[in-house]
Amino acid sequence: MIKATFCAVAIATILSTAAVTAAPNSQLVNSVQNRLNLYGFSDVDARELTNHQIAALHLKFSEAPGLFGGKSIRFKQEIKVILEWDGSEQF
Repeated sequence: MIKATFCAVAIATILSTAAVTAAPNSQLVNSVQNRLNLYGFSDVDARELTNHQIAALHLKFSEAPGLFGGKSIRFKQEIKVILEWDGSEQF
């Protein structure tokens, strides 16, 4: 009885951990990649970003301003923060 309970708990733990560490949806990654390209970050490969970065970028792009203007400059700075760029990158 104890051995069966232990096995059930171990399997449940393994399955729940696998769901947490799963890769983001490929459609979401493609959407983020298209938006990165649109805003001038085409050198970034969205497939190499963490789940947290993909999620943050997705949320940020949902409130995206136009491509030009003061809000656009601040928006691009916020994208750089999410990407953890320090300013030394060339693009």
